[in-house]
Amino acid sequence: MQQTSSVARLVDHLELGLFGANSTGTSMSKVLGRWQPTWENNRDLVLAAEAAGLDFHIPLARWKGHGGESDPLGVTFDPIVWTASLLAITRRIKLFTTVHTPFTHPLVAAKHLATMAQIGAGRVGLNIVSGWHREEADMFGIPQREHDERYEYTKEWLDVMLKIWNQDRPFNHEGRFFNLRGVIADPKPRGGKVTLMSAGASRAGRSFAIGRCDLLFSILTSLEACRDEVAKVKEDGRGLDRHVDVYTGAFIVCRPTRKEAEAYHEHVSREMADEPAIDNAMRQLGVNCHSFTPEFYAAFRGRFASGYGHYPIVGDPSDVAEQLRRVRDTGVRGLALSFIDFAGELPYFRDEVLPRLVDMGVRRAG
Repeated sequence: MQQTSSVARLVDHLELGLFGANSTGTSMSKVLGRWQPTWENNRDLVLAAEAAGLDFHIPLARWKGHGGESDPLGVTFDPIVWTASLLAITRRIKLFTTVHTPFTHPLVAAKHLATMAQIGAGRVGLNIVSGWHREEADMFGIPQREHDERYEYTKEWLDVMLKIWNQDRPFNHEGRFFNLRGVIADPKPRGGKVTLMSAGASRAGRSFAIGRCDLLFSILTSLEACRDEVAKVKEDGRGLDRHVDVYTGAFIVCRPTRKEAEAYHEHVSREMADEPAIDNAMRQLGVNCHSFTPEFYAAFRGRFASGYGHYPIVGDPSDVAEQLRRVRDTGVRGLALSFIDFAGELPYFRDEVLPRLVDMGVRRAG
């Protein structure tokens, strides 16, 4: 109990946001009523999330889906354009964008992010992806680098971008991956930078996130493992004189009764699972990403059908609120939520779960 209360004091407000609504969401299921990622739906959803008091949204950056009958992530709005357009019509919610470093030159990314930071000062985050999807690299005609070398490339990529934001005069850069002359770019981001996040479970991925970013996005396999991961991230960060927080993701099924929620989750993740799409996703991640073992994918196959591997939180509103409290007590700073149908399910979550979280001290009122 002492450990839980200590961590709870460390994180007195669990930041909640949405994940992947610029695409088909995280579902790899053929279930009816799945989220439809139209522009109008995205616009209305983010405005509703802001009005509900949610803290952020993290979009996906993908160019190719996983096939099967449902083709998960096959429809994905460009996250740069998506984020910029939504920053212009929101006032409080933080909006991340996602960039795959092999596909976007750091000078271009610096200009994009600086422009977005002018539109939404203090509300812009960058989710940095080092490019794990070999088939997408083939679409660009770019050779896929070896796993750890991808992070070495991204380190230099980020160094260039940060230097652009902090230099008022033209500079040259000679490095392993970039040889640039007379680099200058304006405007700069308001405040000099944006919030930086990177996902990583491999040694190289974790090292990059802890050494260079503000946030590490980690897959929540269990509450005990998550508590250990947060403690290790904090310890490693302190060793580098850095403060790094942990975000993770959860797939939510909230219904008036626990029985209804569990039955629907079983329907989504077992009965209607898009098995070929799941096979493709697990193969691509296992071969190219190096973040997880084959045993992980076998054990958590059902999670891929419902939430792309994200932690399932299933039950009635009191169940869901209690499970969110337990996640908060691991020390996680932010939880990115996904639903089968964002627009259809967010209002119930807003009305029934968020007030409970305030009453429990997991989130602050307002």
